[in-house]
Amino acid sequence: MKNHKNIAAFVLIIGSMISVLFLSFLKPSEEKQELEVSFSIKNITDTIVSSSGRVVRLKSSDVTQENEVYLILSGTYGTIVLAPDTSSWGTFFNIPPAITKRAGVVSYFLVQNEKTIQEGTFTLFPNTQELGELSSYLGPRSILANKRDYTMLVSIPTDELDNMLPDSTVVHLKSQFKNTITTTDHILTSGFVWKRIPAPLQTGRISTGSTLQDHSSRELVADIFPDVAQDFTITSTTNHSYADGNEIITFATSQIKDSHGNIMTDGTLISFSITDALDSYWQVNATTVNGYAFAKALHPQSPGTWTINAAITGIAQSDNLEVTFLSILEKIPYTTSRDKRKITVGPLKSYLGQIVQDGIEVTLSVNRFDYRELQLSKDGMAYFYISKEAYPDGPGRITLEALGSSTTIKAVLD
Repeated sequence: MKNHKNIAAFVLIIGSMISVLFLSFLKPSEEKQELEVSFSIKNITDTIVSSSGRVVRLKSSDVTQENEVYLILSGTYGTIVLAPDTSSWGTFFNIPPAITKRAGVVSYFLVQNEKTIQEGTFTLFPNTQELGELSSYLGPRSILANKRDYTMLVSIPTDELDNMLPDSTVVHLKSQFKNTITTTDHILTSGFVWKRIPAPLQTGRISTGSTLQDHSSRELVADIFPDVAQDFTITSTTNHSYADGNEIITFATSQIKDSHGNIMTDGTLISFSITDALDSYWQVNATTVNGYAFAKALHPQSPGTWTINAAITGIAQSDNLEVTFLSILEKIPYTTSRDKRKITVGPLKSYLGQIVQDGIEVTLSVNRFDYRELQLSKDGMAYFYISKEAYPDGPGRITLEALGSSTTIKAVLD
């Protein structure tokens, strides 16, 4: 009587719905009370395609619940111990979806009576016929219109169980700018593909996407902003050139562009720096609209010359612009009381002979005791009174100043 009789063979079935791997067992003789188990293929390195997470069965017709046989599987998401399951269809090791739905290498150990009698590995490939989401990523989402900058599109396709597809898969990466559409084919490497998209030299928006078979990603966009601004010019406009402290002067830039002719983004901050003849310094700010910026300032009350410069801090600036303001007064009209202590200034008149606006600064100073007083005009008039406590009786020189003009009065105060 032969010691063993071969009663089963190892069968590997790859189907679109279920993968079945058969075990072959050798029936023991009555003399040997142990079960000899072996696969019909000596080196199990063949691949099994995951069938959408359905159960994969390892079948044998001779495994019974009396045999102390079980199967240990170790995959990507953990290790599991399987006992044989006997039904009218035969005896199976049912492998649950927790193992089969994750692509990767699965190690197996066939154990009988606490002894490993066979071990090996097999590979679960992603299901390329049942695709899942085609994930795409784009960044940075804003770049500058120059030859240095670029954005990058990355695509990671998966099957319906979120397994990465094999490296032989071809993905189509697409980008569109204005009327130009670019399509390039890329082969997956380590589960993803990528493409650098150079910045165009015009402002606008780049739209991107990727496709695989009949699956498409969502649209991702990147905005193209102007490059570094170039130097520009400034001009000024006003109704007249008199230093009346009332009129408005407007400063305007030329249209600010980058080196490729792109108009600077709306909202770019422009700082106008102003210096007068007394080296006083101040700034007015404005933001661009369609590349232009406009700033306003009030005419000075004293004649002189302003030097104006505009800049985008640290990036671009204009040449200096000089504006000269003329005096509206040749002399300051005034009257004094008999004791010279009450002085009335006015009426102050502007370049057309009209009364100046209220609030013009008028100062009076007496040299002997360094006495100084300031009044604001109202209806073109200002009134001063020099008290005896501030200035005792005696000779003195009184100086009046307004709108850049000055008048000196020699008087003896009573």
